[in-house]
Amino acid sequence: MLWFGQPGPGGWNRKCLCPFPLPSGQHSQPSYGFPQVNEVVFGPGESHCATCGEDGSVRVWALASMELVIQFQVLNQSCLCLAWSPRCCGRPEQQRLAAGYGDGSLRIFSVSRTAMELKMRPHPVALTTVTFSTDGQTVLSGDKDGLVAVSHSRTGMTFRVLSDHQGAPISTICVTRKETQGHLPPSLAAFCPWDGALLMYVGPGVDKEVIIYDLSQKQVVEKIPLPFFAMSLSLSPGTRLLALGFAECMLRLVDYATGTAQDFAGHNNAVHLCRFTPSARLLFTAACNEILVWEVSGR
Repeated sequence: MLWFGQPGPGGWNRKCLCPFPLPSGQHSQPSYGFPQVNEVVFGPGESHCATCGEDGSVRVWALASMELVIQFQVLNQSCLCLAWSPRCCGRPEQQRLAAGYGDGSLRIFSVSRTAMELKMRPHPVALTTVTFSTDGQTVLSGDKDGLVAVSHSRTGMTFRVLSDHQGAPISTICVTRKETQGHLPPSLAAFCPWDGALLMYVGPGVDKEVIIYDLSQKQVVEKIPLPFFAMSLSLSPGTRLLALGFAECMLRLVDYATGTAQDFAGHNNAVHLCRFTPSARLLFTAACNEILVWEVSGR
């Protein structure tokens, strides 16, 4: 049983969150007759939390109402550790949970789809801790014999095992964001196909934006704000569209004529390349080793 407290006059106002159902008529007091809660983790924005227990359950709770909203159950296994994916890739709706079990298995659950996405077994013994990398693409897990496994959260492939702590249980794994000093986003510029006097530029600067420079006037005539620094840029030769790729795994199409923008998800890595075809009917985008082809609807 868990107690969640909020500051109140003269002390703490307590709200009880009971992860396991109580028999009829029994009050929610601490009892050793119910499965132990092994971990509590919090989702982005702290609107929800998740708990896991000795009975193999993973439960997701709404913190405002303290109500159970989702439950994942694995029979005949203890769920020993839990991690909630970070807010990443510009897609907070794709929240995931990584859960480690007593048999050495690791499961990835989709919170938004209420389904298990992946099961893998990177360890031969019980897991003791699990965490996501800061971009959510990698899961790091540790077991009671001291092994640390580094696995891909989408494919389940374990691509590295660290044995430096072998013989001593792994108690905690903590990750931090990679430092980006000296790794600035690229500077990109392109002449405007529909107006040869305009030059469009994106790159590192004070603000995240597309800068539009008029060569005839020799001045900046417009700026288009962006959510992130762009990694790639392409201008449509047939319609007044700008395609911009971001390190946050997102593609944005900007309609220069109307000033509207639309975001698209689909890549699992930084979108480092955007290219409209000469006919402007298709858009190719690349992220790491994957290429997506987008059909551009007529205006």
